[in-house]
Amino acid sequence: MEQENKINELSLKAIPDLYGKNFFIPDYQRGYRWGTRQVEQLMNDLCNFFDERGKGDFYCLQPIVVKELGESEKATYNLHSDTDNNRWYEVIDGQQRLTTIRIIFALEHLLDSDNDERFNIHYQTRDNLSGFFDRMKRDDNDKYKIVVDDECSLDIDSWHILQAASFIMDWLKKGEDKDQGIRYFKGSFYENFVHKKESGKKSVQVIWYELCDNSDPNATFKRLNDKKVALNNAELIRAMFLSDSAEYECDDSVLDGYPVEVQSIVKEREQARKQSHIIEQWDIIEKQLRQPNFWAFIKDDASDKGYSCRIEYLFDLISQKSKKEKDELYTYLRFDDMVTKHNGVKGLWDLWVKVESDFDTLLSWYQKRDYYHKIGYLIAEKGSSILYDLLDMSTKQTKTRFDKNINWLIKTNMMISVDDDIYTYSYDEDKQKSALSRILFFYNVESTRLATTQDKFPFELYKKENWTLEHIHAQNSERIDRSDKAKWEEWIDLNTEALERLKTRFAEGHSYDPRPVIQILGENKKKVWNNTYVFETFTRCFDCVNDYYNKMALAEGGSPEIHTISNMALLSGSVNTSISNSVFEVKRQLIMEKDAGGEYIPYCTRLVFLKYYNKGKEDFSVQQSFYWSEIDRKNYQANIEGVLKDVLAAKDPKEEEKNAMVKEENVAKEQEVKNG
Repeated sequence: MEQENKINELSLKAIPDLYGKNFFIPDYQRGYRWGTRQVEQLMNDLCNFFDERGKGDFYCLQPIVVKELGESEKATYNLHSDTDNNRWYEVIDGQQRLTTIRIIFALEHLLDSDNDERFNIHYQTRDNLSGFFDRMKRDDNDKYKIVVDDECSLDIDSWHILQAASFIMDWLKKGEDKDQGIRYFKGSFYENFVHKKESGKKSVQVIWYELCDNSDPNATFKRLNDKKVALNNAELIRAMFLSDSAEYECDDSVLDGYPVEVQSIVKEREQARKQSHIIEQWDIIEKQLRQPNFWAFIKDDASDKGYSCRIEYLFDLISQKSKKEKDELYTYLRFDDMVTKHNGVKGLWDLWVKVESDFDTLLSWYQKRDYYHKIGYLIAEKGSSILYDLLDMSTKQTKTRFDKNINWLIKTNMMISVDDDIYTYSYDEDKQKSALSRILFFYNVESTRLATTQDKFPFELYKKENWTLEHIHAQNSERIDRSDKAKWEEWIDLNTEALERLKTRFAEGHSYDPRPVIQILGENKKKVWNNTYVFETFTRCFDCVNDYYNKMALAEGGSPEIHTISNMALLSGSVNTSISNSVFEVKRQLIMEKDAGGEYIPYCTRLVFLKYYNKGKEDFSVQQSFYWSEIDRKNYQANIEGVLKDVLAAKDPKEEEKNAMVKEENVAKEQEVKNG
C-alpha cells in the first residue's frame, strides 16, 4: 500500500550526477537513431551556451523518464554491475539523449585517456552494444576519424552510434578555424559539460523524472512516444510539488512548543498536509479552467491547443512565458529557478500560494461584470502578456489606481495617439482602419457591459470568428471583385429581392417606385455572362441602385460615401462575406435572416440594422428602415461617443501621480514662504 501512495520523483541532475548509474533500455524501444541534424543541433546549442553570451546558469536537456527495476526484474534480465550498488533504471524516455551523452564520454576518453567518466547502458535487444563504446578508436592516419574493427559487420544500432561519433569529430574538424577543434573539445567544452550543479559555473543538466508509483513503464512509453504526447510542464511541476523528495519551508511558529526530537515528525506531517491540500486544489482549479466561458475569458484565442492540462496555462502566466519562447520546458525550469534561488518566492509552499492567489484573482475578474468586460477586452486584444502586467498590478495597487490603469490601457490600445480625434479616423487609411476595428470591438463590449440585461459579451464566440470592419451602407463598387462575374450576378439578385419587397410600399408611378430599377437589374442579369458585359457596365448598374436609395436620403441631407466610424460596424467574417458591398436594405434583410437562424450578430451591429439608435425620435415606431441616412449616422455616432466618453477621458495614472506630487511640493513651498 505504501508504494501506491508514492509520488513520482522530479529533480534536475547535472551530468556528473549520472556517473556510475546503470540504465536498461527495454526491447519496446527502438534503437539509437539520432542523425546528423539532432547531433549538430545539440553540439551547436552546447557551444553557444558555453560561450559567454549564453543565457542562464545551465543548459537543460529534455526529460529522462526512468523507473527503478526490482530484484526479480534484474534477475530476469541478468543485470549485474559493480557501480551504484547494482541499482538499475529502466529508461522509458530519453535513451537517445543518454546514448549521445555516453558517446561524448567515449570520445573524451579517446582524446584524453585521463578522463574515464561514464555510466552503463544495457540494451535488451543487443547484449553486446553496451561494450561498443569501448571498441571505438581513432584512425592512425586521420586524427578526426573514428573507426571500429569489422565495421562492415556492424548491426544497425552500432552503425548509428558510430555515425554520431563520426559527425561530432567532423563538427570539431570544421571548427578548427574558430578554435573549436579537438583542443576546444578536450578543454573548455568538456570542462563545462561536466560541471557539477554546486560548482556555481555553467553546467549541463537533465530533468530526472522517476516513476515511483505503480505506473506501467510500457504504457507510459506508448503515451510519450506512440501518441507523440510529451511530458508536459504541468506533469513536471506536479511532481515538483508532490514528490517525496520535495522540501517545504516550515514556519517556526508551527514548531514552537514541540521538543526538538519530534520536530522532524511535525515537519513531515506539515508537508503531508500541504501536499494533500495541493492535490485537492489542483483538481478544483483544473475543473474551473475547463469551463468554456471562463477559459475563453482568460485565453486570447480560446483554444486549448498545447494544453492537455489547462492548469499549465496558469503556470505559463506565472512564469511569464513568451509566445516566442522555443524551450518547451521553459515554465518548469522557471518554477525550479524561483524555488531554488528564492526568486520572488520563499519556497515551494509560497510558490503554490501564488498559484492559488493568481487563480483566485482571475476567477474574481471573471465573476465581476466590470472587470469581465474591460479586462476581457484587453486579453482578447493583447493576449496573455497583458495578464502578466495586470496580475502584478493587482497585488501592488489600490483598486482606484488599478481601475484607472485599466481604462488607460484600453484607451491607448484603441487609439493611434492619445491626442487623436477618433471620429475622424478613416477606413481608407490602414492604421486608422485597424484602430476603427479595435474601437468598435470595445464599443460592442462596453455596450454589452452597460446594457440592462445580465448577458455578458460572448468572448468565446468573438475568438472563434474573424470579425471584420464593414460599411453599414456601401456605395463604392470598387470593393466588388472586378474579375468574378458570379459576384456581380449575386449582387444583382440580392438587390432585386430587396427592391421587390419595397414594391408593396410604393404605388406604381410613385417617385420612389422601385419597378424601373428592378427592370434595369433584370436586363443586366441577362447580360452578365455576355462577353461584352464588363465591369464598367456593371458599375453603371450598381450606381443606378445607389441613386435610387440616395434619392430618398436627400430629404435628410444626402447620403454621401462615409468612411468614418458613423458608417462602420463589425461582423463575423462568414456573415461579412455574404453581405459585403451591398446597400443598407440588402444587409438588413440578410442580417435579420441570419439572426433569426441563430447566428451571432455583434450586439451593436444588430442595433444598427434594427435602427435602434433612433429610439429617441418621435416617429421611431414608423421610421423608414431601408436606407442608412445622415440622421441614422448622427444618432449612431452620438451613442458611440456616450459609451466611450469615460475611457477616452482617461489620463495616464503615472502622469497624474507625478503632477499630484509636483502640486504637493509647490503647496509645501508656498507654505514655507508664508511661514517665513
